[in-house]
Amino acid sequence: MSPTLESAAVAANSTSPRSPPLTAAEVSSILSQLASDTHRSDPVRCRKSAARIRALATESDRNRRRLANSGAACVLAAAFRTCAADCAASLDILSEILSALVLVYRIDDEEIFCEIGTPESLDAIVSILKSGDMSGKLSAVLVLKQIVSFDGDLARAAARMDGLIETLLKLITDPISPKGKKAAQLAAFHLASCSEEWMEATFVRMGVVSLVLESLVDSESEKRVGEAALSALDRLCGCELGREKAYGNALTVPVLVKKIFGFSDLATDLALSSLWKLCKNWEGEKEEGREGGCVVEALQVGIFMKLLMLLQVECREGVKERATELLRFLNGYEKGLGCIDSKDFRGLRRPV
Repeated sequence: MSPTLESAAVAANSTSPRSPPLTAAEVSSILSQLASDTHRSDPVRCRKSAARIRALATESDRNRRRLANSGAACVLAAAFRTCAADCAASLDILSEILSALVLVYRIDDEEIFCEIGTPESLDAIVSILKSGDMSGKLSAVLVLKQIVSFDGDLARAAARMDGLIETLLKLITDPISPKGKKAAQLAAFHLASCSEEWMEATFVRMGVVSLVLESLVDSESEKRVGEAALSALDRLCGCELGREKAYGNALTVPVLVKKIFGFSDLATDLALSSLWKLCKNWEGEKEEGREGGCVVEALQVGIFMKLLMLLQVECREGVKERATELLRFLNGYEKGLGCIDSKDFRGLRRPV
């Protein structure tokens, strides 16, 4: 069975069921009731049914699995879409349905995303992120993280929702919980990494480059967050404004050089890609009195030696080609510069 979002949390809270486990007949009755409530467009009754599903799923892992295997997520997603389109449905009602949904849906269920990825559903999710209670915001950001990771078109549609990006960034800088912060990081960075060209500058102006770099320093053990952050940075370094912000941040080059080794193959590839984009465009900095720019800085923090080491270890052919290309570019600047290990960032002053 595919994992659900909250299975680990439910299992931890349910070592001994407080009541007899649900039967197939009981689950069928509950879901039929919710489907009927949805068909009648009755938000209040939908909330009541969703609350019951949430309580039962939280009570025991066996109940949660029974509900998940019986298609509870699809019924809840349909209810959410219907209520999202109903002006009479309050944020509390929508939050209750989402809170039940995150307990029982599978992260690879396409049918669910067809429901919660509609414009009215996305708009409702953004409203919960902006104005819902803490529990509702957590459920909304967990669902949004899965939506934007599932499909590039859905991610780009979500990025166009008014206020979504700003709200996600606030959940990163002023988190509601560690889980909420991680989900917001993954959602925001994924949105940036698959953004349309005209949106790239918007992400940069909102401070995503700085947030990405901060997260890379703080996420040594968070592989998914680190890879998502590197993917976002690589995308934003593809535009002039993104490179400008990256050049101006003291963390950029040391962080990227550090990620060449010891994180993951994907991180290595993304770090090399970003460094290549920055180094090959550094000439513009000469006019600002920073002769050598990020090229010299990269050499000072040891990139030349790390690239040579990378060519000696087993890695994907494409990575070796990129490393070789970057080495050739840097070769003319390497003489006379020492290779300094970049593992310690304490001497760097982070921008305000």
